Amino acid sequence: MLDIALTRRAMIAGGLASLAAPALAQTRRTVIQGRTFRGDRGNNVGLIGGEAFRAVDNMYVRNCRFFDLGNGAVRVATPVRDFILEGCHVWNMYRFLDATAEGVPDASLRDFVIRRMTAGHLERGFLRLRYQASHGLIEDVVANCKETGGSRNCVGFALDDQASDITYRRVQAHGFREVTREATAYWNGDGFTDERGNSAIRYENCTATNCTDGGFDLKSANVLMAGCVARSNKRNFRLWNSGTLQNCQSHEPLWRGGIGGKAHFSFHGEVGTYVLRRPRVRAAQGNDAPVLLFAGTNQPATVILIDADIDAPSAPLIKVEGGPGPNVQFYPPRASQRIRTAS
Repeated sequence: MLDIALTRRAMIAGGLASLAAPALAQTRRTVIQGRTFRGDRGNNVGLIGGEAFRAVDNMYVRNCRFFDLGNGAVRVATPVRDFILEGCHVWNMYRFLDATAEGVPDASLRDFVIRRMTAGHLERGFLRLRYQASHGLIEDVVANCKETGGSRNCVGFALDDQASDITYRRVQAHGFREVTREATAYWNGDGFTDERGNSAIRYENCTATNCTDGGFDLKSANVLMAGCVARSNKRNFRLWNSGTLQNCQSHEPLWRGGIGGKAHFSFHGEVGTYVLRRPRVRAAQGNDAPVLLFAGTNQPATVILIDADIDAPSAPLIKVEGGPGPNVQFYPPRASQRIRTAS
C-alpha cells in the first residue's frame, strides 16, 4: 500500500506530478468523481450560495463541477490529511476552498494536492488556507475574478496563520480588483498573498495579472520565487520580509485607483534582504512606475540585483517614500548589467 503522506511530500519536493491518480484512488476511503454541485447563488453577492461538501481525511475528488456556491464550496472545518482535488471546473462563487472552523481551534489541511483546476467569476478568491496547513502542492490552477471586479480584500490565493511547506506551480490569478473602495482609500485586491508566520512557501512559474494591488503580496520569510510573471498590477511584486526571486518578470504596472502609486517591486515594513537574480523588467515609454520602490520600510532594506535585464526608460530605478534609504547592491556592477531607466 502506498504511504500517502510520503507520496505527497515526494510529489512536492520532486515534482512527481505524473504519479497515476488511479493508484492513489485505490488507497482512498472517500472518492468523489464526476459529480456536479450547484448552489443557489445566482446573481447575488456575498456569502450566499451554500457549500458543496466538507473535506475529510483520505479524500480524493476528481473531475467535478461546481456552480453558484458561496464561501467554502469545499470547506475544511476540522484537521484534514491526505486530500487530493483535481481536474475540476468552478464557476460563480464567493470563495471556492476555505479552511475556517467556527469554535474549533484547528482546521489545518495537511499532505494535500490541488491541481488542474479552472475557476471563473470569483468574488473573493479561489482558496484560503489557515492554521497549520502544510505539505501542500497547488499546480496548474487558473483563477479568474468576476469580470466586474471582486469584493473588498479579494485575493486569488491566500495563506494565513502558520501555513508552511506549500508550493505553487504554474498557478495563475487574474483580475482580482476591488471596485467598492472610495477614491481616498488604499485599494486592495491581490493575486497571491502569504503572511508573517508562513514559512517555506515556494512559487514556481506562477502568474498574476490585472489586480488593483499586488500581483504577489508576500510577507513570509525566505520566500522562493522562480520564473514568476506579474503584469498590469498596481505593484507587481509587493515584498515585506526576505527571500529570493529568480528569473521573475515584471511588466507594465498599472494604477487603477485609490491612494498609493504603482511599482514593479515594492518593499514595506520590517523588510530584510531580497535577492533578485536575473529579473526582467519591461515598461513602455511614459510608464514611470519605479523599478524598486521603498515605501514605509522600518529599517534599511537590502536588495541584491544580479544580472538584471531592465528596460523602463521613464522610470527611476530606485524611489524612497518614507523610511530609511535602502542598501541596493549590484552584481556585476550596475554599468555591466542591462539596466535602462530614467535615473
